Amino acid sequence: MARSLISMGAADDTVDVERFGNDLQSIFKRMQSMQSTVVIDSTNPGSPSLTLSENDEEEITKIVIDIVNAAEANGLKLPREFGLLTKQALYFDRYLKSLAPNLDVMNDPRIKLAGQA
Repeated sequence: MARSLISMGAADDTVDVERFGNDLQSIFKRMQSMQSTVVIDSTNPGSPSLTLSENDEEEITKIVIDIVNAAEANGLKLPREFGLLTKQALYFDRYLKSLAPNLDVMNDPRIKLAGQA
């Protein structure tokens, strides 16, 4: 991934690819090891709500900060919207793991990616 970001021009040419790759790998491992606590509030049957625990919120925020720090340390240029988009993706991933732990999104026959018939 580090090499791809560099080749796309998203990072300086002078980036230490090994260090950048290690930084990314460390962050991804933390993301994958997160265990979320989701509370389902069904007091209103018409619109149940899902809530992450406070610890999960803090862990997600730490991961987003680590991503930004790794980007800055390795000369990666992030758009402003990156933080919001990343945080939403992490929330979605946590909900997906909690509500459908066996779902493999990339291989689910109900999901069609661009270019698939």
